Amino acid sequence: MAATFIWYQDYGAGPTSYSGVANVNWKNSDVPTDVYSTYPITAGNNSYSIWQYGRFQGSFNQILNGLWAHTAGVLGTGLTLKGAPTGASQLTYSTPSTATLSGLTVDMTTVSGIAQGTVVYFGATGPNTGGKTASATANPCFTNYLTTQLQTTVAASAGDTATVTVTLQYDEN
Repeated sequence: MAATFIWYQDYGAGPTSYSGVANVNWKNSDVPTDVYSTYPITAGNNSYSIWQYGRFQGSFNQILNGLWAHTAGVLGTGLTLKGAPTGASQLTYSTPSTATLSGLTVDMTTVSGIAQGTVVYFGATGPNTGGKTASATANPCFTNYLTTQLQTTVAASAGDTATVTVTLQYDEN
């Protein structure tokens, strides 16, 4: 038995869901298909918040032990990566913008091992609904929002940031 996992990103006021996200680019737009180089973040400003979540389907009994962390790649001076709070403190969707999103309470700027990651909760309904727990047996099931925002100061260098890896780890049985 094996679960199939698909990344999604919600964007716009609706929200609209985009499936099959391969790379997240923090930029001055919330549309997943917009080219990041066309929507640069200027030093002292923030990216739009990125509202990602995962969906599990297929043949599995349970999804559990979810962790989420920045596991590789170093961000430069003046760059801070903020992430959503742990598990039960999940965020309720709000239209992405460049305003500092106060609900992003986890500082993900520094690389850490996945074992030190933020706890991810799962549930039978989409990421915007409550009632998620540390494990789920529903099929399909969804993670809570794994929201991030790149926040900058005027000390940020011009040009691309380094590539970073943000990892979602989970167990299934």
